[in-house]
Amino acid sequence: MQIRIGILGCGKIARLHAEGYKLAGDLAKVVVCCDEYSIELAEKMASEFGADTTSRWQDVIERADVDAISICMPPYQHAEIALAAAAAGKHVLVEKPMAMNLAECKTMVEAAAKAGTVLMVGQNQRFQPEHVQIKELLDREAIGRIVALRFDCNQFVKYMYPPDSWIFDKAKSGGGMIAQTAIHKIDLMRHFFGEIKEVSAMTGFTGLNLNYKPGGNEDIAALLMNFNNGIIGEAFYLFAAHKTPIPTTTGELTIFYGEKGIIHNVLGWHIYSTDVPEYSGGLTKLDIRTYPYIDSVAAEILHFLESIRNGKEPITSGRDNLGTMAVIDAMYQAAETKTVVQVEQTQ
Repeated sequence: MQIRIGILGCGKIARLHAEGYKLAGDLAKVVVCCDEYSIELAEKMASEFGADTTSRWQDVIERADVDAISICMPPYQHAEIALAAAAAGKHVLVEKPMAMNLAECKTMVEAAAKAGTVLMVGQNQRFQPEHVQIKELLDREAIGRIVALRFDCNQFVKYMYPPDSWIFDKAKSGGGMIAQTAIHKIDLMRHFFGEIKEVSAMTGFTGLNLNYKPGGNEDIAALLMNFNNGIIGEAFYLFAAHKTPIPTTTGELTIFYGEKGIIHNVLGWHIYSTDVPEYSGGLTKLDIRTYPYIDSVAAEILHFLESIRNGKEPITSGRDNLGTMAVIDAMYQAAETKTVVQVEQTQ
């Protein structure tokens, strides 16, 4: 039997959710599309499925023929919708960030647990085929114990979103670069290496994005992380970069320093290992191609549907994502207080 889906929000990320449900047509059927801000967007998406439309998310929750929903709306609405969905016995896939803060996320996890429903967060980088292959190398200790890591991302947000987008509004988004973009890699690093113990952060405003102002969302951030297992990590994020200065295979720099080698993604994924003969002759380019972004979202959607069908907890469950949101909360606290902040251990 197909799982009947309601898509809430029909913007950019919802388009990828829709494509994912199309590719999983044997498991799912989209029956209703909702957009509060543009019924035209909802109608356009619904026409691809022969689905109904509405401008009220409550209408979707109330429908008896909806088994699960994708929440692709601004973060300030995530918790309210997820709580209503759990009360109605509906499964939830919610886009990142899971909600505005850790406290809201905890209520969502508790509600889903009480209802016995699946709550999954759209942390699609765990599902990127490149990252799946890199995790296999890390798990087999191809470069030994990891001692340090680095990641960063450069974008220019004013060219990516209209000036009235919710992404510029802290009251709707929950934060800037850290909450919207760095959260991807923070979650991925937790997936690879476990929990983060403490963090420090510096954030600021470049003045190059007119909708980012002091007291609002940050468009520049430098982050430090100390993992429970001793790994030291650093990250740099800029939302005002005219060009990406380091050419990487994914558009985001990633480097893992191991006791027996290194893995990085500059001009493709490369590895050097003192222990693995095939990788010991110097930096070796791995046979890992760059996959279309939709592949990771499609894999995420499929995992969500299979988790519902099999009654299993997703690898990006709400419960697991509490660890990611605890880091995000700690980073904002560290930036505000200019101190090293201990991360709440939620797992």
